[in-house]
Amino acid sequence: MTMLSIRKRPQGVPTLFNVFEDFFNSNFPEKFMEDRGTFIPSVNVTESEKNYKIEFAVPGFTKQDFNVDIEKDYITVSGKKEDSKETTEGKYTRKEFSSGSFKRTFSIPENTDSEKIDAVYENGILNLILPKKETKIENSIKKIEVK
Repeated sequence: MTMLSIRKRPQGVPTLFNVFEDFFNSNFPEKFMEDRGTFIPSVNVTESEKNYKIEFAVPGFTKQDFNVDIEKDYITVSGKKEDSKETTEGKYTRKEFSSGSFKRTFSIPENTDSEKIDAVYENGILNLILPKKETKIENSIKKIEVK
């Protein structure tokens, strides 16, 4: 499950304490995943009157590269991009295009209509729309008959 944390950036010259604090308060395993082809895309999560929206910044993917799964009260989004184009002509001076994968899991709010969740990938952004269940507001005035 993804947890959001807020870290203060030190002002001025970093002290030894700041270096250790940043190291141990960071998402330690994630720092090493990047070198093995795993990355963590940035997300925006918003709420409106009618739905929740999760936006993933994942440029360079195609819609076939994603899997979106719902299990109980969780939604998991994963993606894998493969760099299958190998060149036999010439040599690379520098190669920064890469392949990699990611997986993010979020809890689904209770008032979400899981049957109507939608995913759209466009211009490097994967949008998940989680519609809220329609709640009927009943008339709160109840008439009691006097006998």
